[in-house]
Amino acid sequence: MTTARREGDNVIVTIPVEEVHELRVALQPCPCRSTKSHATTRIRERFVRGLGMAVEGKKKERTTR
Repeated sequence: MTTARREGDNVIVTIPVEEVHELRVALQPCPCRSTKSHATTRIRERFVRGLGMAVEGKKKERTTR
């Protein structure tokens, strides 16, 4: 079960490991050509990278970039 809670100025989201891959796929950029916000693109990219690092480990993620 995915949960979210606030801790001060941060929001902590917990996601079951078996759902992380599906979330990373869902967060990939939209292939359509409509205008996108660069800021939200960067947020999405950092979030997807962070999920990968959490599941796969920091060393492996750094070597695959």
